[in-house]
Amino acid sequence: MSTASATNTASSSTTGAGGSGGAESCHGTLGAADAERFVVIGHPYDPNGGSANTYEVLRLATDGMLSRINKSVPLGRPADRPIAFTPDGELGFSVQDDGSIGVFGLQDDGTIDGLESGFRGSFYADRLVVSADGSTLWVVDPNFPENGGGIYELAIACDGTLTDNGLRFPAKNAAGLAFDPVSGDFLVAARAALDSTGVAHAHRVNTSLVASVDVFGDDEALLSWMTLTAGGKHLLIGDNSSFSSVPNRVGAVPITASGLGTPQVLSDIEDPYAIAASPFDDAAIVVSGFGDAIFVLGYDPDAPSPLTFEGELTYVAGSPQVPGALAMVERGALAGRVLVADVRGLFVVQFAQGATVTDIGVFDLGGGTENIVSGVGITP
Repeated sequence: MSTASATNTASSSTTGAGGSGGAESCHGTLGAADAERFVVIGHPYDPNGGSANTYEVLRLATDGMLSRINKSVPLGRPADRPIAFTPDGELGFSVQDDGSIGVFGLQDDGTIDGLESGFRGSFYADRLVVSADGSTLWVVDPNFPENGGGIYELAIACDGTLTDNGLRFPAKNAAGLAFDPVSGDFLVAARAALDSTGVAHAHRVNTSLVASVDVFGDDEALLSWMTLTAGGKHLLIGDNSSFSSVPNRVGAVPITASGLGTPQVLSDIEDPYAIAASPFDDAAIVVSGFGDAIFVLGYDPDAPSPLTFEGELTYVAGSPQVPGALAMVERGALAGRVLVADVRGLFVVQFAQGATVTDIGVFDLGGGTENIVSGVGITP
């Protein structure tokens, strides 16, 4: 592990717990934990296999049942990335395949209103994170720093209008962003951040670089996904490089009181495209895109080596098909319900206490290229 103090500084606005930009928000209040939710999915193809730009709303009932409700809107062509929402679920933000951001509003009956078909700023968007108070949209740009790569700060107005406040700090090939639940520090999966040097894949940033750590022990990794465990003790980071002679891997990075600890690495996990950590803090799943599989990991937040490989998920009626991005319910009776993009619709998985992971089945949209899913989000 390498730790460094940066000479470059991030922007002067305060980070705050959960990454708040400090502005007052109209959308920061969470609804009831067990209320009906909506799921928004992207459809990037038309019936003939050409490009499409449709976002569809599904209903997620309190018993976990999904249903189509005939609500959709055209924005820009969706990318296979998580769709982010303000805490109240009234505004949604999607990564689109040209690096722009689609902005939409959701009404109480699931009606979806297009607010911005493709917001373009000084960035190329690849991941989006909404602050805990709903006032800020953080944008991850995966480019090299010289081409604008880094973390960008956008203000969210009450009506969903975005204002680009510019680059918060530079990063190289960034693939994920979270916030330390205690300090509010930025936690970033990237090959570099600010003025970090040497091989590094995880970074902790406040007003300067606090710490960087080499997760995988070489410069062969292509970072695919990052998630923070429920208790905030580890970052789980995927390497799905298809150009390396080194097998694909998943790393667990400890988040210490003031830095980052020594990582654990699990090897030979094919194409860890997406990762979800159980809200019960005792398991994780890894979605293998090329492997058409979901792998189960045991997780002990207090163990020196917190991850154990438990094998492939036991399927109800076969494995996922070309699985992609995922979203998870994080609170209420449905906490741990995971929806994974699948060419047929959504592959549904459930975490439960006791490190239990169950295949719930496929929500099949009926076939046809127009029903292929790319990108998914669940209202909080």
